[in-house]
Amino acid sequence: MCLIFGPPLQATSLSTPTQIGQTGLVNMPTARLAKEGTLRFGLSRFEPYRAFWSSLSLFPWLELGARYTAVSHTRGTNNLNFGNFKDKAFDAKLRLLEEGRYRPAFSVGTRDFLGTRVFAADFLVLNKRFGPVDVSLGRGRGRLDGGFGGLQYQPAWAPGFDLVYEYDATDYLNDRFATQSGAVKRKGEDTFAIGYRWGWLGARLNYQAGDYGFNAYVAIPLMKREFIPKLDEPPPFSHDTVRVDVTQWRHDPKYRTQLVAALERQGYRNVQVQLRDHQLDLGIAHRRISLVARAVGRAVRTVLLLGPRDIDSIRITYFTPTDLALVSYDFHDLPLLERFFAGQVTYGDLLKGLTVRYASPQTVRQLAAASLIETDQAQSPSRPFEQFQWVPNEEGHAISLHRESRALDRMRLIPFNAGIYFNDANGALRYETFALGTYTQQLGHGRFLKGGLRLRLLEDVSKVVDKSNSLLPHVRSDVGDYTRDGDFILDHLLLNQYLQLRPRVYARGSVGYYERMFAGLGGQVLYFSKDHPWAVDLSVDALQQRNTDGGLGLREYRTTTAIAAVHYRLQDQGLTFTLRGGRFLAKDLGLRYEIQRRFRSGVRIGAWYTVTNGRDITKPGSPDDPYNDKGIFVSVPLGSMLTRDTRAIARFAISPWTRDVGQMVKSPGDLYTIVEDPLLFDWSGRHLLSGFHE
Repeated sequence: MCLIFGPPLQATSLSTPTQIGQTGLVNMPTARLAKEGTLRFGLSRFEPYRAFWSSLSLFPWLELGARYTAVSHTRGTNNLNFGNFKDKAFDAKLRLLEEGRYRPAFSVGTRDFLGTRVFAADFLVLNKRFGPVDVSLGRGRGRLDGGFGGLQYQPAWAPGFDLVYEYDATDYLNDRFATQSGAVKRKGEDTFAIGYRWGWLGARLNYQAGDYGFNAYVAIPLMKREFIPKLDEPPPFSHDTVRVDVTQWRHDPKYRTQLVAALERQGYRNVQVQLRDHQLDLGIAHRRISLVARAVGRAVRTVLLLGPRDIDSIRITYFTPTDLALVSYDFHDLPLLERFFAGQVTYGDLLKGLTVRYASPQTVRQLAAASLIETDQAQSPSRPFEQFQWVPNEEGHAISLHRESRALDRMRLIPFNAGIYFNDANGALRYETFALGTYTQQLGHGRFLKGGLRLRLLEDVSKVVDKSNSLLPHVRSDVGDYTRDGDFILDHLLLNQYLQLRPRVYARGSVGYYERMFAGLGGQVLYFSKDHPWAVDLSVDALQQRNTDGGLGLREYRTTTAIAAVHYRLQDQGLTFTLRGGRFLAKDLGLRYEIQRRFRSGVRIGAWYTVTNGRDITKPGSPDDPYNDKGIFVSVPLGSMLTRDTRAIARFAISPWTRDVGQMVKSPGDLYTIVEDPLLFDWSGRHLLSGFHE
């Protein structure tokens, strides 16, 4: 279940979007910005222009926008696949002065500042509010030709509504294709509108010189930690139990078995138990619970109810679903811990009886060895797999079939998946739908066999007819052939070995079919600093291109990629900068720059730009100005949008999908990605005790 509505906004909100998504009136910008973390998506039409747009208030003083505009009665340049002429554009607005008692707000901005600049404009604008009326006055150049301004009235007697008058200074006469599209008839100037906003949803109807237009949008508050409550989340373990002392626990294996079974019923996997004198050590992993402290809090409650009554300390070590130990929670004042769960003491008091530290390889080895011995003594049944279950709304899928073991083994069948390919020289929009079955088998500590089969359903990627004229090896631009030639394919089949070398030092080795285009042998090493906000990793892979039919065969093309990365975090601002450098898939050498912002909801939005010595002349690239790989990505934790917690993350990217320059192989298990969310590397207003009591 997903939430699409929120509570009605107060009438004081002035952050309404224009036809292209930038905060403003109808077509003209204002000095206002949407509230920090507001992500908007909208669809507008004001002939001859139709736009699908998005905007984001990245900071309180910076708003970014992206849009995709179609122009009626025109044709795409030299390509019938595009239909009407379409253009993508990026906009930005910077607020230099906030509004004061006597001082107006002041912002500067730009439109369509990258690429073809078909709709390029720059502007500066002032805003001052007088009661329910907001007055704006600005001046532009380029497509915004001259002075502009307007009034926005938000009546207190009609909450959610607003009325707008603007003077539109757009130079429609000199727009590209103005004669064919009919834009030459647009005079601009006096424009009127009425709008309404309720919760996340908004719409506006516009009128200008006999023509009507509309703008409909959704505004998502990314600084909100959760969009809906966890209505379907099971409560913590709270059964009445009879507890025994350490001596009885040690001599009767049934007590350990009861504890392990209770944890497994709550979704814990790879449970490891060790009783040392009067300390109980527990190792746990959880596929679903997103916060480490929440998983630890539920586990330690269970230990307090089912563990020996006379233990004086509990240590819980948290493992990822890839069997990497991250952190250990040492509780050395159990009466204080019990009073915390009873609501008698605060988090501040709890910290006096708790130590949190990065996990050490020694602790991991002790847990693994002791757990094996005690499991044998308990003679517990192996129960390799649960029964198959059809699960609705698991990890954002409408329905899926899964089966799990007590360890970290898993089978999954997802009947419907979709891939969207947006804006490429081969067409404005392509799609691919498929069913996917995956299998993961844990073969030992940190060792996993992973496989996946993909069945093609409906798609039109294979209808791409334009062949790439890239002079680089075709490492990605033959995607149409891979889709066309493989109805039922081996998506991946590989062996991964994860290792912890030292505290905060992890490694991975991989061999097999990484993805549907490449197979190989390689590995990665990651180190992250204890006291400073940075991490480094190195990935090296010897690769060979797979046949397009999705079978076991390989093509002649071989390469070795070596990519080093430095990650640096400004945690107070939620910013992470990443610099990658090395040898990419097409044997080109260069650097990839990445920046991302994480909001309190956990949503991350970022962009990348790659510069290499590979000269991609595919349009819009040319021998004198080769194309550089770039794109925008969004990462959405689905737990904030569902009624039950989940670790699942939906990832999207807008980038050219038939390019060969600056490309990387799909990682079999990127170590930085594995550890950054559990350890809260990217600030989201949380800490290592967030959710502990839930």
